[in-house]
Amino acid sequence: MTKEFSRSFVAQAAAMAMIEAARKSECPRGAMVASPVLAEAERELFLKMLTRLGDRREAKEKGLSADEISSLFTFVFAKAGEAVTNLCNAKKEEFNLNGMLDGKIPIYADERLTGYFKTLTLPSDCAQAYLDWHAANAGNPSLQACDPILPLFEALKWCFRLSCTAAVEKLEEDGGRVPGV
Repeated sequence: MTKEFSRSFVAQAAAMAMIEAARKSECPRGAMVASPVLAEAERELFLKMLTRLGDRREAKEKGLSADEISSLFTFVFAKAGEAVTNLCNAKKEEFNLNGMLDGKIPIYADERLTGYFKTLTLPSDCAQAYLDWHAANAGNPSLQACDPILPLFEALKWCFRLSCTAAVEKLEEDGGRVPGV
């Protein structure tokens, strides 16, 4: 069985909006981290999130509000801190979805990361960039034709990756070593 690849300019544009938001907030400061462990954590988190939103869709709940979308960005930001903490502690991910859509997001991360993350505007910058990008492109036939979850999750994926990089940078700045990155 072969897997076919497709290209999505909509997803690419959503990703670019996140990268531009990160540049403006100067976070992260260096090259993106790459880690098989963090990639697996991302996959597990996003599968859980997609399942939760799929259940919501099946229940015929309305689309996501701007506040819920903003909460999703803060949620993946917090979960990135948890993923990096768990990587450092060689601990398996057990993502809890509490707060995913209501903004009441617990974070179970290294206390240095928790404090540092409270000073960063990355999740709100990314959320605003996504909402602005989506509004500016609402008339684009390509955007109208795709499932609205696709560009949103592409943007969330990049927010997660940018946040993981910011977390690793902070820990390394504090003299810590992050295994596998």
